[in-house]
Amino acid sequence: MKRLISLLFLVMSVLPAMAQLNTDHYFYVGKSRIYFGNYVGAIENFNIVIKLKPYLPEPYFYRAVAKYYLEDYRGAKEDLDKAISIKPFYPEAYMERGMANHELGDLKAAIADYDKAIQLDNDNAAIYNNRGIAKVSMDSIDSGIADYTKAIELDPTMANAYLNQSSAKQMKGDLDGAIADCNKAIHLRPHFASAWLMRGIAKFEKEDYAGALKDYDICIRLDSKMAQAFVNRGIVKHKLGDPEGAIIDYDMAIKLNPNIAVAWLNRGIARETLGRPGAKQDYAMAKQLDPRFAEQERRYEEEQRRQQQQYYASAGSSSSQKANQQQGKQTAQAGGKQQQNTAAKVDSTSTKSSVQAGNALAAADSTSNKSKATGPYTRKRRRRLIVVDDEGDVKETEITDGKVQNRNVIIKLEPDFSISMFHKDSVDYDKLQYYSMTIDALNQKNHNDPFLVITNKPARDNDWRMQQYRDRIAVETAILQTNPKDERAYLNRAIYYALDNKFNEAIQNYDKVISQDSHNLLAYFGRATARMQMTDYIQSLNTLPEPETINLGGKNAASQNNKPKTQEQILDYEKVIKDYETVIYMNPKFIFAWFNMANTKVKKKDYYSALDDYSKAIKLEPDFAEAYFNRGLTRIYLNDIDGGALDLSKAGELGIDEAYSIIKQYCN
Repeated sequence: MKRLISLLFLVMSVLPAMAQLNTDHYFYVGKSRIYFGNYVGAIENFNIVIKLKPYLPEPYFYRAVAKYYLEDYRGAKEDLDKAISIKPFYPEAYMERGMANHELGDLKAAIADYDKAIQLDNDNAAIYNNRGIAKVSMDSIDSGIADYTKAIELDPTMANAYLNQSSAKQMKGDLDGAIADCNKAIHLRPHFASAWLMRGIAKFEKEDYAGALKDYDICIRLDSKMAQAFVNRGIVKHKLGDPEGAIIDYDMAIKLNPNIAVAWLNRGIARETLGRPGAKQDYAMAKQLDPRFAEQERRYEEEQRRQQQQYYASAGSSSSQKANQQQGKQTAQAGGKQQQNTAAKVDSTSTKSSVQAGNALAAADSTSNKSKATGPYTRKRRRRLIVVDDEGDVKETEITDGKVQNRNVIIKLEPDFSISMFHKDSVDYDKLQYYSMTIDALNQKNHNDPFLVITNKPARDNDWRMQQYRDRIAVETAILQTNPKDERAYLNRAIYYALDNKFNEAIQNYDKVISQDSHNLLAYFGRATARMQMTDYIQSLNTLPEPETINLGGKNAASQNNKPKTQEQILDYEKVIKDYETVIYMNPKFIFAWFNMANTKVKKKDYYSALDDYSKAIKLEPDFAEAYFNRGLTRIYLNDIDGGALDLSKAGELGIDEAYSIIKQYCN
């Protein structure tokens, strides 16, 4: 007995050591993954450490760093709040939270965080540099320059502080000082592509186009993927009367980053100048990316209409000459004068509008563009802030008093969960997402042949699988011929029919099960999903619009008006919802019914009720990634950007990587 007790003590003493070893391992692997850029993998590691040791501040801090790199700023801020609550004297956390607040547009909060970080660590040059960026963003340029100067004093080798100071000096109009700062940065780091970019911008401001062109050439040689350098070099070439060369640079910029609106705009102008096709499409794309560029498209369309009018007027004049040559000649002359006057009026208006748009936005710093409409767009230096980080990456923002609306982009919800067959040899089946006692009971009755799961990531259909479903349908049909009241055979056959995309037959078999056993939860659940799958299948044939899409930044994708009667008959959401409500009545903890019912309500455009259902699913399953994802999209659609971003952050944390790209594009 004593020996047994001593062995127990030995085992108990080893367990904490093993836990310590495991958490340390996950923690350091997570940090390594951040270093190598595997931010999603890093978050997975820190999740494990946080579950085992939620009282440590460091895992929250480093998970926040990973989220920051994924541009999930709200998620990063939430983790940093937790880290600071555990460890109030944490200057690195205050600095990181300041950066997150800055990205979220809360500059006052960012500066307050930097102030606190400086109180705790007043010799950290990076904090002063970051506070300088925030101050300049708030238009406190002199105060920002003072912070850059302090950062350089603390770390004279901090090249990006020189470049940020150069940007601030350009905003003040101190171009010589800006170039001097760039020269120092180039001396410190001659292979820093952003330093050559910044100096090229300053030289452009001084109208030293040849010098700017040379600096942009070097910048591109050092970093051939810097889209902004190609845009800026294109503008210089455009200014120097080389629209052909400019188009080549604009093409490259668009290839590297299709979201640079001014690259599309300036390429359109260059194409129009050369009389090449594609200008209209470029103007339309520029307007889609930035609505403030709509004027150029309107000007172009007006010019096209003017040319058409001129053409038809000329044709009319020719016809009149055949009837009465002298009268036609006089008419043509009068018409020509009127068209010239009209053209002059249109050109004058468009040039004025172009100057206004050019003063507001552009790709390269310059004085306001007062040339005719065929010149490239530039914008006021005073409103433009370029920031360079310590890795040399360039980020450009505009100090603006308003917001540009989100682009009109349709994003799909995570699909419904349904009963599926698990193929052990399947390479495209991700994992068993969530455990269900109900489906487990059915598997036991079937002796795990087949092994069924509830998933929204079923294996992809192929001929072999479809034949397997049909073979199993034949087996169940043979059983029913022997015993027409075999409830389990009807249920199995319904599942296989649904997997074989024979939804009407599946629904009929589920009806049979329910007629024999009105308390069969899986039959109600399967019937509801089969009805929705039938709708989705019909949609895939392009016979119906997609009601499960959410149109971020605009109105819902499916118009509620003028819906065909056939659509309303097929999309009988009430029957589906009634089945899910029956499932929930029988088992209120059946999370899949809550989730699917929420999806159905989104399709029905009952968004607030859908939010309640997603929330119920999350309450029952706190790691329900798909519910967080769909609730996040729905919240964003309803203009709750903060709430939606936090839900998407949680979904990303739980493994849905697409959430981070949505946060980046539509929440920041």
